[in-house]
Amino acid sequence: MATVQDYYDPQLPTLLFSLHPQPAAAIATGDKVIEFRRRFYPRAFQAFIYTTGKHGGISGYVQCAPAIIAAPAVLGRLGARLQGDDPQVTMAYLAPASTGLAIPVTSAITFEPVSLADLKAQFPNFVAPRSYVYLDRPPRRDQLAYLLDQDCQTVHQNKDVLTKIKHVLSNPD
Repeated sequence: MATVQDYYDPQLPTLLFSLHPQPAAAIATGDKVIEFRRRFYPRAFQAFIYTTGKHGGISGYVQCAPAIIAAPAVLGRLGARLQGDDPQVTMAYLAPASTGLAIPVTSAITFEPVSLADLKAQFPNFVAPRSYVYLDRPPRRDQLAYLLDQDCQTVHQNKDVLTKIKHVLSNPD
């Protein structure tokens, strides 16, 4: 069986970031191909997703292309066209700033959830991130090695997401 290590790119920064259960599940099924943030890491990266809530834990890995930085109205339209988001909700979330980020998810992998309790038992210093932390730096490299060893359950390749983004951005309605 393939592990996350089989998809890992040692050339990309590796993050751990938090998501609420609904967007985490939508990324896992391939329904969500763009994650919106007010501020975030802007370059290409790979990451493990920590799902928040009482059943929190890590059960996903994503690879992401560089963020699209644009006005909330542009990103609202992008989300509406690519994943059926309500553009008003996206714009309201991003509106306090003049720009926001749309992070394209180019692939998503799921694996058996690793609960917060299991993470803390394995790594007594484990803390779920508010935004993101680097896993490929010394304080967390042991956590990265552990997560890379997880057996893959599903793999979604969103290879055409960048083409779709270019099309939407170059063809405003």
